[in-house]
Amino acid sequence: MRVEISTTFPAPADDVWALVKKSKTLLFVCKGLLGFGDAKHFPQQWKEGETQVTRLQFFNCVPAWRHSITFEKIDDNKRTLSTKEGGGLVPVWDHVIRVSPNGNQACTYLDEVEIKAGVLTVMVWLYAQILYRYRQLRWRILLRKVLQDVTSN
Repeated sequence: MRVEISTTFPAPADDVWALVKKSKTLLFVCKGLLGFGDAKHFPQQWKEGETQVTRLQFFNCVPAWRHSITFEKIDDNKRTLSTKEGGGLVPVWDHVIRVSPNGNQACTYLDEVEIKAGVLTVMVWLYAQILYRYRQLRWRILLRKVLQDVTSN
């Protein structure tokens, strides 16, 4: 099953794209719903071809299974990041992030996820609907903080 959730952010595409590639951003936008047990070992910035294996933590404290994230493509020209992910009860969680300019001071941000989890696919799909809406809400909070820091300096 596929999840596609997009939103418009009041920030330039290049600024949002730069944040997409940072591991700190993933940790911030997931915080509260999903944590990563081995996050201290994440690189500062994601690199194409790199694989990270981590233990998922629901609500940042309930341990779950080990999850593998392979950064298949990071395309700066198209502002697209794609991962092949999976582990435990969810063997396929392939994620694509796209950031497209929408005027000079705005952009469209898209999360697209392919999920395969056998008989649990519908439940996992419902969780993904909540997770990615939550993540995009947290993105707005992050962008307000970043833009506020830029304008106050």
